Amino acid sequence: MAQAQGMATRRQLQGTLNFARPGILSPALARFMTVALSFLGIALLLISLRPFAAASLLEPLPESGDSLNQAGFLAAGAVCALGIVSLANPKALRSLLSPGWLLLALVVVYSISRSPDQMATARSLILTVIGMVIAFAVLVLPRGEKDFRLALTLGALAVLALSYGGLVLLRDYSTHGFDAYEPQHSGLWRGHFAHKNIAGPAMSVITIFGIYIFRSGDRFWGAVITALGFLFVINTGSKTTTGFLPVAILIVLSAAVLGRSWIAIVLHLAVFACAVVLTLGSVDNPPVSLIVGDILGDATYTGRTTLWRFGMESIPEKLWLGFGYDNFWGTINVLGLDRPLEAEWDFRRIVHGHNNYIDIVLNMGVLGGGVVIWVLFIAPLFNYARARRRPGNRALADMFMMIIVFLTLLSLLETFYLRRVDPIWTMHALAVLGLHLLARFDIAATQPGLMRSR
Repeated sequence: MAQAQGMATRRQLQGTLNFARPGILSPALARFMTVALSFLGIALLLISLRPFAAASLLEPLPESGDSLNQAGFLAAGAVCALGIVSLANPKALRSLLSPGWLLLALVVVYSISRSPDQMATARSLILTVIGMVIAFAVLVLPRGEKDFRLALTLGALAVLALSYGGLVLLRDYSTHGFDAYEPQHSGLWRGHFAHKNIAGPAMSVITIFGIYIFRSGDRFWGAVITALGFLFVINTGSKTTTGFLPVAILIVLSAAVLGRSWIAIVLHLAVFACAVVLTLGSVDNPPVSLIVGDILGDATYTGRTTLWRFGMESIPEKLWLGFGYDNFWGTINVLGLDRPLEAEWDFRRIVHGHNNYIDIVLNMGVLGGGVVIWVLFIAPLFNYARARRRPGNRALADMFMMIIVFLTLLSLLETFYLRRVDPIWTMHALAVLGLHLLARFDIAATQPGLMRSR
């Protein structure tokens, strides 16, 4: 009897997963709108409203910020929020009321209160939240995995078309060499992105999209997106990005080949530990530094070791609570220093420290940084293991896990966690949110709503 009641309750739960307000739209119109919104969300996060923004090197944007992007993203966030409330499965939204996400919100808000310029950091947080809302809408609006894959395909093709089109029609804006600030990058591709260090990771994520699309049965478009994405990554000239991408793909595909998600998780942690030794471990460690120099030809990671050393030396000043959200590199602690003539970089004018983990601890301290690292790095590994227990979730879970593995490795060289609507951060948020949902819901391609509750 109890078993029969349980099955009936489960069927009832699954049967209620329809539009938030049934009857507002016809199914066909609702499907079109949700696919369109999901596609536009992906395109906006990876393209922004001001592509080929490198032109601003000659005409700097005002210090108050880019009003076009701010207003545009605010409007897009409002539209996506409305779409989530009216068209998405409400259970997916309620799933975010978990201890990890609530604690993360509390930590970020408290960190803002510690910042000297609370209004500026609050504006940064608003853009960060908007980016996450758009990423969440991309995931929960499609009516099934097929619709989500369609939106993902269209979004990836739009990004590729814009960047490759720029190489043909706007060559000076799409490759480095147009500006004189970094002549060593002359000729390297950046597409519509402002810099090759953004283009490389973003196109790596596009490559991962292509692998998922290919594995899901759409062989032609999957192969096209994968090939064009990886070709672009190679031509950005980033050795670390080009190296990390195949490693991430192979780590996650090991779970698919061997049928054990824990293998991919263990491999990821092992590779990450080795990468920590070869990056942060090379600071003031001559033997490791020599190994890095032999492998990459540059033991300083183009001057990053200077920033890492300075950042790690500064952490004890505010060990537990940090300097405030998105704040350390803009404080008097940095700006008030004399010019470091012996350093590779003048870190008084550095926006961030080119390492997610150091910067998170600098800004939020050990306590807040621990929460951020748990939500964005550790928890997704548990969610991945849970998501792969359902055969229908595996291909999509593998895609999100590839993004997580790739970007957590890249995090040792770049800073992007919780960083406004930075395309690298929003893709990381997309993967973290995707694994969060797949760990709690089943994909139901034939039922309304992308996710169906267990």
